Amino acid sequence: MGDTVNTAARLQQAAAPGEIYVTQATFRLTNREFSFREVGPIDMKGKERPILAYALTGERTTPRTSIDIQAPLVGRWMELSRLDLAFQSARVGRTEVVLIAGEPGIGKSRLLTEFIGLATSAEEGVRNDAPRVLHWTFSRVNQRSYAGFIEPLLVELRLDPNDPDAPTKLPAKLRELNFGNPELIAPTLAQFFHLAGAGEPPGDSEEWKRSMFIIVYDVIASLARERPLLYVLEDLHFADSASIELLWFVASRASRVPILLLLAQRAGPGSPEPRPVRTNFSQLVLEPLSDEEAARIIDATFDWIPDELRDKIVARAGGNPFFIEESIRSLVESGAVARDEKGEWQLRERPAALEVPATLHGVVAARIDRLPPIARETIQLASVIGQRFGDRVLREAGGPRLADSVDELIAADLVLEAAPGERREGRYRFKHAVVQEVAYSTLLLRRRIELHRRVAAAYETVLGEAVKDFLPALAHHYLLGDVPDKAAEYSWKAAERATAIHAHVEALRLAEQALELYEKLDRPADAIKALYLIARVRRFRGEYDAALSAYERALATLEERDPSDPQIGNVIAHMAELCTRWEAKHPDLEGLVARGLAIVDGKRNREKVLLLAAKSFMARRRPKPTDADWEESLAIAREALAIAEELGLLREVSLCLDAVGYAYGELGNFRESYVNNQRRLPIAKSLQDSDELIDAHNMIATSALVLGDFGEVIEHATAGRDLALETEKPRLGAVSLQMEALGRLLAGDFPGALATAARRDQFLPTGKGQATLIVASAAAAAMAAPDEKVFREQLVEAETPPIDLAACDFLTAVYGMRESESSYHAIRSAGYPKGLFNQALIGPVAVLAAARWRIDDQSFVDRMEAVAERTGHARGRALLTQAEGVRAMQRGELAKAEKLIFDAVQAFATLRLDHERAVALADHARVLAALGRADHQSELDEARAIAERLGATALRNSLEQVPVPS
Repeated sequence: MGDTVNTAARLQQAAAPGEIYVTQATFRLTNREFSFREVGPIDMKGKERPILAYALTGERTTPRTSIDIQAPLVGRWMELSRLDLAFQSARVGRTEVVLIAGEPGIGKSRLLTEFIGLATSAEEGVRNDAPRVLHWTFSRVNQRSYAGFIEPLLVELRLDPNDPDAPTKLPAKLRELNFGNPELIAPTLAQFFHLAGAGEPPGDSEEWKRSMFIIVYDVIASLARERPLLYVLEDLHFADSASIELLWFVASRASRVPILLLLAQRAGPGSPEPRPVRTNFSQLVLEPLSDEEAARIIDATFDWIPDELRDKIVARAGGNPFFIEESIRSLVESGAVARDEKGEWQLRERPAALEVPATLHGVVAARIDRLPPIARETIQLASVIGQRFGDRVLREAGGPRLADSVDELIAADLVLEAAPGERREGRYRFKHAVVQEVAYSTLLLRRRIELHRRVAAAYETVLGEAVKDFLPALAHHYLLGDVPDKAAEYSWKAAERATAIHAHVEALRLAEQALELYEKLDRPADAIKALYLIARVRRFRGEYDAALSAYERALATLEERDPSDPQIGNVIAHMAELCTRWEAKHPDLEGLVARGLAIVDGKRNREKVLLLAAKSFMARRRPKPTDADWEESLAIAREALAIAEELGLLREVSLCLDAVGYAYGELGNFRESYVNNQRRLPIAKSLQDSDELIDAHNMIATSALVLGDFGEVIEHATAGRDLALETEKPRLGAVSLQMEALGRLLAGDFPGALATAARRDQFLPTGKGQATLIVASAAAAAMAAPDEKVFREQLVEAETPPIDLAACDFLTAVYGMRESESSYHAIRSAGYPKGLFNQALIGPVAVLAAARWRIDDQSFVDRMEAVAERTGHARGRALLTQAEGVRAMQRGELAKAEKLIFDAVQAFATLRLDHERAVALADHARVLAALGRADHQSELDEARAIAERLGATALRNSLEQVPVPS
């Protein structure tokens, strides 16, 4: 009683003379008999949160006939049990994700509401253990990036994004969640929340996005560690792609945190596909209710109803609970069913004469048609605003008469009050998305256009500075309101905002919308600006040909407007970089680069750097580039690097170092290639450009492979792989994975090579990534594992080129310690190994195999010796020495063979190549045995020990065949 009296006293103090204020609870109990207007939240002493208050405006003259449908949850007890099981698992610290899918009206929201009610009421009186609920329902209109996380967290942290002091309050909020250094992460979180004065994040920094994702996850995890967390996201089919990406990041990062993620979406096309996560994931597909279950909903509502009418509703409903409930309401509102003087439901018409609409949309449309004219006009205007709508926007767009009639929509159970976490977009929401869709469909086109204009103008008037959080909504309303200049303005602003927070899918959609409008309005300068943004975002996403297409459109627009425009050189420079470095395709690349260089001739600017770097990379596009081509490329790259360093262009310095390092690698100087790419690494980190950073790691790993430092290979390859996975760069990640697998194979870490190869589907579709499969097959052969055949079959199924199949057969024979003269001839016929890198790594292996299998191929031996000398590949030199020793042994030159193979053993020991050393020890033991020396046994024992430690079963088995002298 004390709290109730205190609340009433505070409301009385807040009300103006002659006014009556009531709480939300009183409003809900009396809004069918009395009309109210919303006052808003009122701060009260002793209350942790503001109280939502309503002002009484009068008694309704014509109270609406209504019915409360209090049917129990029917036919969903199995699903409810599965949700409870997931919740109990989450409570003990195992993160769970449950996706509920089904057709509109099938009961997804009802199931979630029922479950949340059970989960929270079960903990009543145990405050410290009561689950915390964060809830958001996505909407088709105003798809703000990350809205599903921004809005619920703002409510939970009790932050007003328009409060100028909000950024300074944020560290204290984080400290309450036990963050050690909240001042370090608060600026990023403030930018994520769009707090007043927080500023925009750096748009070109993918590092910001990664840190932002981690911080948001940490906040959610901290909330969950205080109390188990139910994070509910409904209508996921309307979600923006940025929220989806962050959702799956949170789901994949969490594993031992008490979080239950409850997701609901429509089944079928257009709904996002779930992604693999580390957490426990389950999916519930809600099927239609049986006829018996559907009839129970009707029986639970009416004391009695004729079988004929009940059967008609059940037949039309098709097991859809929302259809049944709306049909019941429609019967009551039409007067076909009414209460008698005793309060019991009676049928006023013959069942056969009653019409039950055939579709859910038809039932809802009939209910809307029966609304009073003002209420019908209100629901139509609200449907234009969106799934959620606010009193202020509604009042500004439609006037007080319409705004005050929202109560009638609430009484009719067509509109509800929004949950606290949704109220920044509006105090009210449609009970079901279908209601909003049907109300909108009742508007004629001309009326829709008019209302969209009024709504957009109302947003601008009402929101003021806060309009920045509703840019997509304004773009949407002005577009459908046929105001192209305003639609273009807000589309562009929304695209810039989305780009800044790395919501790239939304950025592309909005930028392309702005582009189309700019072109219709004949504003070429703005169209070019939009094309630049589109190209930049597509390049970030690895869509290089699409980025090139955007630049080509910008170039055509510039040339049409002014052929001498200096921007032309800039566009050509970007096109050239895409084609030479990122593998976009242009029909006349040499002509394009030459044209660009002619434009910047005599200048030392950024465009010239990009064009010179592109020209340097062009050698790799030629069918058979010579050393002279690469010497020329190196000189051009150095010239570009000098200009970039002179101008202080960090991004371009990194690009030129890449070009210099690449040219050195093609010339066989992998030491210089390594040095230049090591210089790139800190620059790429400072630029926070994931493409640049992953590529630098990959190039260092490539050089380290030839230089023989496999530990560094694995370190850089795994760094590149992890970064590619986090930033969704599958093409670059596939290269990292290949380098890692090859590094582990050559280091003798065969289980590690197989584990690395098992990750390939994270980067490439099944059946792709042939190089990694070849490495995996060789590792499996070394371990005598049956997976060897599986990997080869996958290569065949993927229609792998003959050269790759030949390489697979050869390497599996080598590592499987099997003689296969045919596989050697197959790689030689196919031209494998190709390129200096593969020749340095695999060529000496082939020379040793040829020696062991008694194949005479001196010209190949000479070429591989030249490659080893040119590249300085120490492992290759040792393998060639071993091959020469094997041939000497075959010729009976045992003393020479013993010395050569011993030198190889020593070299492998120095290089820490255990598998190669064990194989060489076996060869050396054979020579010693042939010489009649007793110490061959110790070498065999050492080789066996190495084979056991590496899990090299094939090598261990081959050691049993080494001859023992009598």
